[in-house]
Parts: sequence; structure tokens; C-alpha cells
Amino acid sequence: MTTRADLFEKRKQEHIERGYPVEDQRPIPVNSFCSFVAGRELSASDRLGDLVAEALNGNHDAHGDR
Repeated sequence: MTTRADLFEKRKQEHIERGYPVEDQRPIPVNSFCSFVAGRELSASDRLGDLVAEALNGNHDAHGDR
């Protein structure tokens, strides 16, 4: 996530509140922007649920075509 330096802490906190772990923070502004990486890995059971939902909804597209 790249954000203006004045919004860095606010954006970071929003992601944390939504359950995304924040990693690789770059709080020192470069050209007035700061950044961080926020992401969440799906567990195997979450991914399995996604696959079941796709099958039930008739989504048979190849995974690479998304």
C-alpha cells in the first residue's frame, strides 16, 4: 500500500483493524509517499471453501483465466 506520508498511520491502522497483518513498513517519505505491505494468506480450509463455492456456482474457468 502506498499512501501520502500524512495518511500513513491512518491507512496502516485501517488495514490492521480489518485483520491484515502489516509487514515491510517504509514510514520515511520518498517523494511525499510512504508504503507498507499488508496481506493475509488464506488457510487451506478457506481456499477449499472458495473451490467448493466455485463448483456449486458452476464456475469452471481455468484458474489462470481470472
